[in-house]
Amino acid sequence: MALRVAGHERFAQLMSDYWSAAIAPYWTAMRGVLEEEILIRGRTLVTWGADVMLQELGGRIRWERPELSVPHQADLDWPMTDGRLIIVSVLFARGTRVFSTFHDTAAFSYQAQGAAVLSGFGRDIGKPADDPRWRDSLTILLGRGRAAVLRALLSPTTTTGLASSIGLAPSTVSQHLAVLSAAGLVRRHRVGPRVLYELEDAGVALLSELGG
Repeated sequence: MALRVAGHERFAQLMSDYWSAAIAPYWTAMRGVLEEEILIRGRTLVTWGADVMLQELGGRIRWERPELSVPHQADLDWPMTDGRLIIVSVLFARGTRVFSTFHDTAAFSYQAQGAAVLSGFGRDIGKPADDPRWRDSLTILLGRGRAAVLRALLSPTTTTGLASSIGLAPSTVSQHLAVLSAAGLVRRHRVGPRVLYELEDAGVALLSELGG
């Protein structure tokens, strides 16, 4: 029994060490991505209904009444009547995974849209102007800061979320967003207490043409 308790304590300590080293420094940005994902999906669900919300998961879950299918999951085939579907957004995932089924409940996990911005724009914001990674048309046209903001808006996010993901001060991000909005590249809309920014069609086109 003493050995088991010691093992549990050692495991708890290792998990705490991992959290401190790998998660804690980035938790504010990570939590922001997940919260914004929930707001976006909830807004779509309330505004357009479950069909559209499921379709916008980008093929991760395919809903064709009356069947719900999950690509690359060949071992699932069971009937559900008046069941519950739980969809969980995560940061570290590729594709869709079924992690729980219980009677009339199925739960899926999928990668949040904004997870890509955590890959590290902030590591490069301070790079010198002659760094070859900055010699792209979008950066030459907009400048490093605004180009980074535009690239980080692959999914709707808040000013705070943007600031955390690209390593700029919120006030600087707000200034860049104001310019990009005035240029018709970015739009804003309110979801509950939050203001989300997302690309206009012109911003999508510009990013597609010059984003590299």
